[in-house]
Amino acid sequence: MLKRIQFLVLFAVVLISISVNAQDKPPFKFGKVSPEDFKQKTPSFDSGAHAIILGDMGYSRIVPNNDAGFGYEFERKIRVFIVDKNGIDAGQFLIPLFSSTNNDMKEEIRKFNGVTYNLENGKVVETKLDGDQVFTEKVTKNITAKKFSLPALREGSIFELSYLLRSDYIFEFKPWDFQREHPTLWSEYEVEIPEYYDYVFLTQGYKAYHINTSKESSRTYRIHSTRSEGLGSVNRDIVFTGMAKMKRWVMKDVPALKPENFITTLENYRSKIEFQLSAVRYPNQPVQMVMENWSKVTDDLMKRESFGEAMRKVEGSLDDLLKPVIAGITDQTEKAKRIYEYVRDNFTWNGSGGIYSSGNLKNVIKTRKGGVGDINLMLISALKSNGITAYPVILSTRDRGYTHELYPLMDRFNYVVCAALIGDNDYLLDATEPELGFGRLGSKCYNGHARVLMNEPIPIMLSADSVLERKVTLATIVASPQDIKGSIQASLGYFQSTKYRNLIRQQGQDAIFSSLKTQFGSTFEISNTGIDSLKKQDLPIKITYDFVAKNEDADVLYIDPVLDPFSKDNPFQSAQRAYPVEMPYRIDETYLLNFEIPPGYVVDELPKSAKVGLNDGDGYFEYLVSAEPTRIQLRTRVVLSKAYFSPEEYEPLREFFGYVIKKQAEQIVLKKSQP
Repeated sequence: MLKRIQFLVLFAVVLISISVNAQDKPPFKFGKVSPEDFKQKTPSFDSGAHAIILGDMGYSRIVPNNDAGFGYEFERKIRVFIVDKNGIDAGQFLIPLFSSTNNDMKEEIRKFNGVTYNLENGKVVETKLDGDQVFTEKVTKNITAKKFSLPALREGSIFELSYLLRSDYIFEFKPWDFQREHPTLWSEYEVEIPEYYDYVFLTQGYKAYHINTSKESSRTYRIHSTRSEGLGSVNRDIVFTGMAKMKRWVMKDVPALKPENFITTLENYRSKIEFQLSAVRYPNQPVQMVMENWSKVTDDLMKRESFGEAMRKVEGSLDDLLKPVIAGITDQTEKAKRIYEYVRDNFTWNGSGGIYSSGNLKNVIKTRKGGVGDINLMLISALKSNGITAYPVILSTRDRGYTHELYPLMDRFNYVVCAALIGDNDYLLDATEPELGFGRLGSKCYNGHARVLMNEPIPIMLSADSVLERKVTLATIVASPQDIKGSIQASLGYFQSTKYRNLIRQQGQDAIFSSLKTQFGSTFEISNTGIDSLKKQDLPIKITYDFVAKNEDADVLYIDPVLDPFSKDNPFQSAQRAYPVEMPYRIDETYLLNFEIPPGYVVDELPKSAKVGLNDGDGYFEYLVSAEPTRIQLRTRVVLSKAYFSPEEYEPLREFFGYVIKKQAEQIVLKKSQP
């Protein structure tokens, strides 16, 4: 009996070991495709998939290169099943390759293989990707790309692609995306890094790792170098022996990355890993620190020709133009405002972003046109030359992605604005947008961490939660059996005012009221239109207009009391959401109605008053209605006390929006009174 128990225990251990090993690798072998593989079903976690990434595996290792140093090899293998014709785009690839114009550093593809498999008459038919189907495309001065599509793709196809990339850019060690535009059943990345290189691993995403392991192993590295001596050269091999760190990450059943409403950029939430070289530790040599701190970054920027030097060279160049603008102004805040308005109103943004100037800022003064870096760096210089303390602030816009407060990864920053420090107050200024007021930034700038480049640079948080968009609408309606008449006064929020000012500047005021007429419907006529504070960018604008709509002479009248609802459709249609909701600002919208009941009618149905809260103080909605024999008064208010909602808060937010939309759509029903 004891032996039988021992055998059962041993048998169980063997089964567990087999199970673990089975989960440790993808359930197929690259290069071997059988008819059974074409019976692939769409995964339950992403049933609407048009293509399925069955396996995506990458392997990077640092190795000696041909230039007496180190580079790295990156190998990728991917297998994809095409569910339907809408998934054929999964077979389109573009592989960027970098090369330097200053030295011999480069990237190149060493091995390349692509095959499409189709099932025909029960047999697997292969179609290989030919070399003449791979095109080389010049992207920029330093980037070329291999561009191709796998051949013979159709619904039900399987394709495999593998290639080996050699790179000299160990500072740009290959990142890995575990999450792509199609669902992935198995995504794996392995790296091998000698102990001579310290990397910071930057991971992000909401999906947990299925496997996350680390180990070390001894490695020998032979570096070949050539040294000139006399009239010839001497070849020499340098041998390093040391430990290598090997790390492996695996994710299973990763859903596709799909667009959602109210999100900054999906790249903030893609499950991926990046690498930043922080230090180099060669044997018998001092440690070389690679990753810089913010003080060093700021110092370098201020010495850079297209940043700090550009500001210094243009300092004072606007003084003659600004003299009549600031003549007699002693108040520093008013002086800063006048200078800001001059630059904003006299220089045109050409649409290009970035934190650097595009060239000589004196040429920008001549042409009156430039990029973000040109205009805002020039603004900083103009303020400083007139005795106002000003500094550059670098940031990343909402569509670009978050920056790291701890790590100064400069490729994340794509925008620069001005910080003016006057007394106890500080003002953030952006002179590229003609409709922005003094001390205002566009909503695109509220994307978290930004950095003020002072002598000791400081971080600031440009949080959407810190910005409030307040709107108040006053409506009056007078109904009769023949028509419905009324008037509306809407005091808009600041960002909506900016949007309307831009629209009016481009298309005229008629564009606003044409849009309103479309919103109301063809039965409405709009007249006596007006817009207040249009030229006062520091203030929100107010829109006023009268309206009339024909009504059918009926015993029962149906009235829509909320003519300017919070939202007509719920932007949150999905039952579940993997990413946060990131609104551009907090919201406070109030709608007030005074409705006169026409003679000969009485109220038959009236919406009930209600008040609901969102979570624990995150917002609320109130709908308050009161009726008299000749008048109905209504007040609705929607308040969102924050702009950021986690995925766990999504469902109540979705229900809140749904309730508001449904409640504001309720009608007042009037019927003729009995004689």
